[in-house]
Amino acid sequence: MKITTSIYALASLILCLSACSPSIQIRALQPAQMKIDDHISTIAIVDRSKPSKGWLNALEGAVTGEAIGQDKSGRRKAVQGLAEALSKTPRFSLKETGIELTGSETGSSMLPPMDWNEVMSICQKYGADALAVIEMFDSDQNVRTRRDDIKTKSKSGRDSIRIEYEADRRLDIKMGWRLYDPKSKIIIDEIVVTQGADSREKAETETKARDRLPSIYRVIEDVSYKTGLDYGARIAPTWVTLNRTYYGKAKGTYEEKMKQAARYAEAGDWLKAAEIWQPIAQQKSDLETAGKAAFNMAVANESLGKLDLALDWAKKAYTEFSNKKAKSYIETIKMRQNDERKLEYQLTKPKV
Repeated sequence: MKITTSIYALASLILCLSACSPSIQIRALQPAQMKIDDHISTIAIVDRSKPSKGWLNALEGAVTGEAIGQDKSGRRKAVQGLAEALSKTPRFSLKETGIELTGSETGSSMLPPMDWNEVMSICQKYGADALAVIEMFDSDQNVRTRRDDIKTKSKSGRDSIRIEYEADRRLDIKMGWRLYDPKSKIIIDEIVVTQGADSREKAETETKARDRLPSIYRVIEDVSYKTGLDYGARIAPTWVTLNRTYYGKAKGTYEEKMKQAARYAEAGDWLKAAEIWQPIAQQKSDLETAGKAAFNMAVANESLGKLDLALDWAKKAYTEFSNKKAKSYIETIKMRQNDERKLEYQLTKPKV
């Protein structure tokens, strides 16, 4: 099972239909994939994926071609990624313990859950209500090279063959996570995730093609850090950046007004921009420009956090003026409204 990126990324891509359209970024709080019990407000992090038999891990590395210490570096980056996510969520406080415990012999499988006395001891020591643990970490890489004979023709018209080698590397990282609740003695979450990365380089020799591949340490660290961030987003609301495009130009009577409003939007003054767009969206002499202004009003209201008004304007742009971009934007705003309801559920504590 893979932890997938937020649906916002796809929605943002759909909206970016024109490379020439001006764009803005909106910071939004994305709900977690689950609700954690309200008595948990502080989470401590522990690494329990260190191989218990280092020589077995070294032997596996010799067979698979793994670099010495690459998994150790990746484990630490995964913990850093999770810590980064939890340090910026409004839902939890974070306690970094620096604790490294041994896991399975090679780190490639999950041991049975930790003893509850050990979990409670760590939580009490660090003042935490729950324990997030990376329980396994294993990376595998496969490098293949291929020779290509490329036919070329000189200026004189003479045929020749140029030899080129292509090196392909596939990296797969498997991690296991558990989230322990010592108060109820329940494992709130248990998941194994797999993330991969592909690299490809070409050169005139096989050795050079392989040497041009990016550092395996850097790739493992990047993927591991991202996986830690993703697990943080699974258990805690996290901030994301959304991209939105809007119309900066129009032809005809309202050309200068649309340009002026776009300058206000570029400066972040959405209220001033909206003062210009709203009357343009309400006139009937130029329906195409009215649709663009109505669409921009939707973007302005989303930027101001007024999702209900944003939805009304997006619907107006599509239904009254047949603005094609507004059709997908309507669904995007509906998704954001649904996420706002999820956030309210996840962040609101019950009344005592």
